[in-house]
Amino acid sequence: MTPLTWLIVAGAVVGLGLALIVSQLRAAPPDLGTVLERMQPRAGLGRPAAPAGLLDRIGLPLVTVRGVRIPEQQLALTGRTPSRFMATKVLCALIGLAVPPYLQLFTVLLGVHVSLLLSLGGALVLAGVLWFLPDWSLKGQAEEARTEYLHAISAYLELVAMERAADHGPAESLRRAATVGRSPAFRQFATAMEGAALDRQPPWVGLNTLGQRLGLTALTDLADIMQVSGADGASIYTALRARAHNLRSELLAAEQARAAVESERMVIPGTVLVMLMTLLIAYPAVAEMFSGGGI
Repeated sequence: MTPLTWLIVAGAVVGLGLALIVSQLRAAPPDLGTVLERMQPRAGLGRPAAPAGLLDRIGLPLVTVRGVRIPEQQLALTGRTPSRFMATKVLCALIGLAVPPYLQLFTVLLGVHVSLLLSLGGALVLAGVLWFLPDWSLKGQAEEARTEYLHAISAYLELVAMERAADHGPAESLRRAATVGRSPAFRQFATAMEGAALDRQPPWVGLNTLGQRLGLTALTDLADIMQVSGADGASIYTALRARAHNLRSELLAAEQARAAVESERMVIPGTVLVMLMTLLIAYPAVAEMFSGGGI
């Protein structure tokens, strides 16, 4: 094969890898195996979901590798499987290893010689950086998903309080309130309670399990409040409204802090723009003055 053929093949492999990376870094909807596992949480505890695609089958052996940390809560928040996550990390690392040799081959065809040691070092560094690229992407997606869940929980608390005020029972209030919303979070609440019902458990057990799995303290607090109401028959309307109010206050404070950070980031571009405009306006007069045309 000629060097040009190798160049075309290498470019096709790199392009295919980049396309797979872009397609897999997006948040994907949960597959059927994951949904069935959520409906029976005790049976699926500690057991990886059945592989649903090529990337899942590739990454499944990597899940059990010792020393590899898998962000279970972040993956659960975004609806991605650990096997797909590990396959994406390996694919990113392979792309990092392939790019520098590809660039070196391109420079050789142009007549520019690059040290082999430099190419090898660049490949290792780029592979190490790209290995952590899915972690950084997953972190941002998980934060967005967590915020959406918290907004949904705040609304769910209010709905449950209204159902309790209408003199419905604790279990019935949880189920009726979950049927009001059509967002993915509300569907998760309903699925968790259906799984608890299949295990002959009260619905707040399913919500508590879901809250622990996703790392949502607000959801476990709701489960605890409803458990107290179901066990002692206590009036929890005020407690539910107070928890919803506190959660909204926390979300508002987080939004204000995020807005303050974004405002501070905008100061630098604004300052640079003002300096450039000032320079463009003052330059003709200054240039004319120093050229001897001034007074």
